[in-house]
Formats: sequence, C-alpha cells, structure tokens
Amino acid sequence: MTREPGHALLAVHAHPDDESLWTGGLLARYAARGRATAVVTCTNGELADGTSAAAPGTRVGELAEALGVLGVAESSVLPYRDSGHLGAGRGSLCAAPFDELVTRLVERIRALRPAAVVTYDAAGISGHPDHVRVHRAVLAAVEAAANRYVEPEAGPAWAAPSLWLATIAESRLRAAAGPPSDAVSDTTAPPSLPCTPDERIAAVVDVRPWLDVKWAAVRAHASEFARGGRVTAFEDARLRELFLGTEWYLFRPGPGAAPAAGPGDLLAP
Repeated sequence: MTREPGHALLAVHAHPDDESLWTGGLLARYAARGRATAVVTCTNGELADGTSAAAPGTRVGELAEALGVLGVAESSVLPYRDSGHLGAGRGSLCAAPFDELVTRLVERIRALRPAAVVTYDAAGISGHPDHVRVHRAVLAAVEAAANRYVEPEAGPAWAAPSLWLATIAESRLRAAAGPPSDAVSDTTAPPSLPCTPDERIAAVVDVRPWLDVKWAAVRAHASEFARGGRVTAFEDARLRELFLGTEWYLFRPGPGAAPAAGPGDLLAP
C-alpha cells in the first residue's frame, strides 16, 4: 500500500531565523493555501563557545513565535549548538558525528513524509559552517530515508519526490551592489558573496504577496536585532524587497520522483 505525503514541505535549517530569512515566503505561501508544512532546526541558536548575546532559551522561544507567524504545522529542534564561524565547540553541530546528524534527519523525514524537502545550497547561502553541514546531511538523509535497509529502526522508508536548495541569484547581488564604479574595470567578476548563476536556478519565487508575513516572522527573532545581527540590514526597505521579496531554488529530483518530474511540481498552483 502506497503511503501519501504527510506534509507538503519540510524545511531543514541550521539556526533560528534561517527558516524566516531564506524560506519564510514559501512557508507562508503554503500555509495560506492550507498545505501542511514542517521545519526542523538543527541547533538552538546558542553559541557553543558560550558567548551568546541572548539568554539561554531565548532563540528557541523566538523561533516558536516566528513559526506561528508563518503558519508552520509541525517543528522540532535538534540537540546541537551553533558552531560559530569557526565551525567548532563542544556540543556544536559541526562537532557532532555526521552519521548521528543524518540519522536524526532520517527519523524526521520518515515521520513527516514530506512531498518536498528544502535546505541550503552547497555554500550554505552564507558560507556558515553549520549551513554547509546541514546541506550535506540533508542530501544524505533524503537518500537514506528512502532505503528501507538503512536505519530500519527509524521508521518506514519514505522517498521524498523532490529536493530544493535555497540560494541567491547572482544577478540580484549585482543589482544590490548598483552600477560598478569607474575604478572597477572587470564587471564580469563574480560577486564576493556566495551566489548562484541565474541560468542554474530552477525556481524564482515571487513572495512579495507574503513579504509582510515573512518580515513579521523575521522580526520575531528580536534578539538578533538587539545584538545588531545580519538581519538588521533588511530594515532598509530596498534591501528587504530585493532579498526577501524573492526566493531562489535549485532543484534536485528526490528518490521518490517520477521519471519525468520537473521543477514545476513544487510551485504548482
């Protein structure tokens, strides 16, 4: 007997606020259409080196508020801490055994039975070590979850039909930078931040109809604004629309894909 998907979409992220910044529009769009979504956050957002600006539990509480704004039906937080930009620290995501992380994700994929799984591109969008590790672990977990001989104690196998990798279009970074100065002669040089050439992007999703909801979810992460984190850049309305009003995704067929499945499946009305 073929099992039906339990959730339309599962987004897997590294830290609280990533769900809102990088996939908040898609999550809000699905919720508005009455389709169940889920989010797995792999750390509690507290730095493993003990230098977190917010009190323990603050970021997980903010995450719960943001998920409520986005209408996420089910969520969980894995028992790891933020590895920081050095990718290290006792109890951190990067210090955890890779197979352990994959097994935890296999358990969530099999329990949630998503039609689509979303995570970061290979550079983790920002290059953060936790983001890169999540990207790699999700790719491994999606494959493992579909094989009934792998981790059989983690529940019945589930072959997700599609995998989507959130990224940023190279053209959008160029647009944000503005016209090159006279001192710059090579305008073909790629932007210094991680991005993806536009021709490789499978889905460009206009989420401006849900931008107010997405921004409210981002704002729920108040401790990030209080410490002057990266999210404060989007208080500029122009940057907010440029980078949060659109979401970009690379497409990978999942192990449960039909032979001719394509990128239109995720974004069908």
